[in-house]
Amino acid sequence: MSLKKADLLIKDGLVVSGHDIAKKDVAIYQGKIREMGSDLEGYDAKNTIDASKRYILPGGIDSHAHPVYDDKMDSYSIAAAFGGITTVIAFVGNIKSWGFSGYTTDVVKGFIEESEPISYLDFGVHGTYAAADEDTISKSISELINLGVPSFKVFMSYKQRGMMISDEALLTALEAASYEGGLTQVHAETGCCIEYLTERFISSGKTKPEHFLPSQPNILEAEALNRAGTFAQVVGAPLYPVHLSTKESIPVIRRLKEQGVELFTETCPHYLTLTDEEILKRGPLAKVGPPLRKEEDSDALWEAVSKGLIDVIASDSGGFTVKRKMAGAAAENIFEAPYGLNTIEFMVPMIWNYGVNKGRITLPKLVKVFCENPAKIFGLYPRKGVIMEGSDADIVIWNPSRIHYVNGQHGNTDYSSFDGFELLGMPDLVMQRGVVIIENGKFVAKKPEGKFVKGDPNATPYAPRGYKL
Repeated sequence: MSLKKADLLIKDGLVVSGHDIAKKDVAIYQGKIREMGSDLEGYDAKNTIDASKRYILPGGIDSHAHPVYDDKMDSYSIAAAFGGITTVIAFVGNIKSWGFSGYTTDVVKGFIEESEPISYLDFGVHGTYAAADEDTISKSISELINLGVPSFKVFMSYKQRGMMISDEALLTALEAASYEGGLTQVHAETGCCIEYLTERFISSGKTKPEHFLPSQPNILEAEALNRAGTFAQVVGAPLYPVHLSTKESIPVIRRLKEQGVELFTETCPHYLTLTDEEILKRGPLAKVGPPLRKEEDSDALWEAVSKGLIDVIASDSGGFTVKRKMAGAAAENIFEAPYGLNTIEFMVPMIWNYGVNKGRITLPKLVKVFCENPAKIFGLYPRKGVIMEGSDADIVIWNPSRIHYVNGQHGNTDYSSFDGFELLGMPDLVMQRGVVIIENGKFVAKKPEGKFVKGDPNATPYAPRGYKL
């Protein structure tokens, strides 16, 4: 009997899916998972890894990435890989503060061309629209769906930055995306109220870090979420609100889902593990939009993740240096500081520690929110987000006993938003399509081999041939 070929055989690990944990071997051949099973035999494997006492996870998907500041896709993808991420979905569009300008379709094409030669991870793209794009949204959405970009972000705030679109444009985006199987994402905060409060804080000389959270209160997220959900109902479109941060949003999510809205929801690791105490300690380094909230908000979000009301955890990581965050008048005026955190490298380890280790969520739930759900929502499943025969061999071997003290992250940044945390549980090995990128805490990839991966709108959970979350 001839032996079956394998480039790598992973033995005796605990394979984790979104539903269960089972001891299995995994055979990998030509970048794909060839076979899974107990005590696989009959293989001529070039290499074998003993994964006993460790978990075998699907590579994580960072579906809210901003590789546009000091970390572009080269260094951003390296930092992501160190944390167990193997696919990145970046927001790209006519946003000047991100370093982009021009017609959104052209900007996306340019980003893909520039990123493929330098990225160590596979990546997708979310098209992103600002106020200046309102007349071309429908045309660009159709073009991008054909290009393999089925998801689109719009802003309900940041008018002064030129990013907030009108309610009419939001309706247009929802309808245009839904018509061709796409998905509209919204930054849900009530922009006019934030502008109103911010102007009054500044005019009153209230510009210290403690004034930032009151300028963007919880109710503004809940109001905008309700409004966007109402619009989605009117046009019969799916909706994906990003980076939800407040306890007030949870009953809105529940009601919209009960009313039949095809709603897919996201929060971020910082809203689950950090509070507004960080901005009091670290000033501009802890400024993010929406703001870091209170512990009671974190508790409500954890419960929502556990119960399935929140589908995805994603980083919203930007790649900032201290110099960029503290430039100009930022040190004296919190409203002058740029928005954004550095969370990508320790996103999964933080949720492992404060979710799985503390019993807030199960390990299969972690795989659901980081791997399976984003792959299904953004049309990458079953190629990504799951360990099954025929899927890409994007695999993380996770050591639950490995300890790491956070002090900065890889890439071009010089701090992490999670500096000072001691973590129990880290990746021992991270591979993409069978190629090892991280091994025993070291970057071992020989060259960037990341590819743009197209999202298939027919493989999303709101399409007729979709997968259930």
